[in-house]
Amino acid sequence: MQHVALISFDKERCGPFFERLPEYFHQHHHSEEGDAEGYEELLYMIRRPYTPEMLDMIDSWMGLTERDWSEETQREVILALYAIRYPDTLLIESFTEKARSDLRRLSAYLHFTNHTYTIWDEDTRKGLVKLGIEIPATESANPFVYGAYVSAIELLKDVAPFTCFLEHDVPRQRLFQAALAAYGRE
Repeated sequence: MQHVALISFDKERCGPFFERLPEYFHQHHHSEEGDAEGYEELLYMIRRPYTPEMLDMIDSWMGLTERDWSEETQREVILALYAIRYPDTLLIESFTEKARSDLRRLSAYLHFTNHTYTIWDEDTRKGLVKLGIEIPATESANPFVYGAYVSAIELLKDVAPFTCFLEHDVPRQRLFQAALAAYGRE
């Protein structure tokens, strides 16, 4: 799946996106939905040892409903946050159904605990599709789909011209994810 999506990558098709990347990033990150100040504060508030309260802070920033997880499921996810190492996403497949039911939530936990994973967002996925990178829509945490999503954004970072790398306090994954989200909504 990953290879099929990325094997036909067309760098030239990305030119207009790269040219406007700073504008797209600003449009999404500094929007009310993006809550730039809350995001940047949260980057420094989430640290080891992870606690359920930290997950609550991430949920709050994401605007997600309260987790309806058992204590065991919560423990499973917190322990996995220590074990998952970028770019691996396969451990997600071993989660219980309840833990895998919300990819946005899990990807946000991975992002704030590792900073190298990208938050799953439907608008971002649509932005990738506009660039010719086909990532299927999904709600549940499929490690292969999410892995392709993360890899596609990493590929864009690798081929982007230096003018795309703004001096900013956010991780580059967030910079590209936010820009792709604005591009996907356009």
